[in-house]
Amino acid sequence: MADNKTKATATLAASAVFAVSTLPEISPLKFILTGAGGSFALGLLNHGFLAATIGGMADWFGVTALFRKPLGIGFHTEILKRNRARIMDAIVEFVGTDLLSTKNIMETVRDENAAQLLIDYFEQNNGRAKTKILVREVLTELFSGLDTKKISSGVAPILETEIKNLDAQKLFDAIIKVVTSDKHSRRILIALFDTGHKILQSPHMQAEILKKITELREAYEGDSAGRALVLSSMGLSDEKILDILNETVDKKINDAEKILNAKGMVDIETAKAAEDMIKMFGGFVKNAASSLNTKKFFDDIKNLFLQRFDSANFIKTWLDVNVKGETDPKILEKLRRQQAANPNVKRIVEVERKPVIWKDAADYLVDAKIDEFKKSDEAQKKFDALIKDFIENLLEEYRGQIPQMIRERLDKFSDDELTEFVEGHVADDLQMIRINGSVCGAMVGMFLYIVSQVIENLVR
Repeated sequence: MADNKTKATATLAASAVFAVSTLPEISPLKFILTGAGGSFALGLLNHGFLAATIGGMADWFGVTALFRKPLGIGFHTEILKRNRARIMDAIVEFVGTDLLSTKNIMETVRDENAAQLLIDYFEQNNGRAKTKILVREVLTELFSGLDTKKISSGVAPILETEIKNLDAQKLFDAIIKVVTSDKHSRRILIALFDTGHKILQSPHMQAEILKKITELREAYEGDSAGRALVLSSMGLSDEKILDILNETVDKKINDAEKILNAKGMVDIETAKAAEDMIKMFGGFVKNAASSLNTKKFFDDIKNLFLQRFDSANFIKTWLDVNVKGETDPKILEKLRRQQAANPNVKRIVEVERKPVIWKDAADYLVDAKIDEFKKSDEAQKKFDALIKDFIENLLEEYRGQIPQMIRERLDKFSDDELTEFVEGHVADDLQMIRINGSVCGAMVGMFLYIVSQVIENLVR
């Protein structure tokens, strides 16, 4: 605003100065512009600058009168303040019922592709990640309100009934079938060999084996000095016998693991050895299973399980930890015991919560639905139409409130604040009226001077 106002003021001041300096009686130019032609030129300039000054002054008065009292003159000035109510009614009417009418807004909205805007948001504004976060927050809020105690009390009897009615024999037969299949038998044997090897090599087991070797050796020697002499001459101490035993067992286990771990093309001997081990294991499991009174065995297990298993509490805890994302009570109890055992240790214990089971599924579903939406033209058209119809219905529903909202916003301004607000937004453009007034005034003044001179010469 300052630039145009400075230009307008400078134009008015220059017009006034030149209007005075071109007066024929006092102008220094009369000594340069002599004769009839010079007198005409000097008069033309004087009338032009004089008219520019009058035009600039008039427009300055008019622009200023919109907002305040120019030169203290109160007659028909401060137009904005005096006509505030009428101006506000016109603004509210124009903006509320014309500029922001449903028809005008929807003409702009319907030119946009809402589906493409959504796709751009997903791909260019990290919208995919933000959508996942939003879905997680909504689901977290939704699940946090679950009454897990009520749910568990309703589900627990159903679970207990299902356990009671479980066909244990059928389940047991299915388990045996899976366990004795070649694929799973191989894996179980490898795991058994590995676990058995670790157990045999443990310090406690080595000590027990050494103890048994000592007992066997002492029983073998008895009162026979000859037997003791033979063992001594062969260097077979208890530790040596243990080393030989460990070496033999290690070799057997390693050989068996190599056979079972062999993949791809293997020789016939290795394949046959693996097949024999698997068949032997399967036969052992089946024989052991057939020797069991499975019905009584499983009935006893079910009864014992139902006696000791708090199904309601189990379901509640499972839902709290895996669905609601709360901390496992067992972990909290363990921390409390540790704190109680070390009361003098001041520390902050961070509890890492177990991730909820639905998080990955929710993220996967969001990705799948976004990708599906991007590929489906039909889904995009439906979404675009849905959004535009929603906006139109929303505008229709609240169109009566738009003028009221505008009026309430304008009513918050005092007269001075409203004047300052309007002036701050339009005064810069209004200053151009002053500049244009001076220019137009100069042109009109010179034109009228020329016309007057022509008429004067014709009358003569």
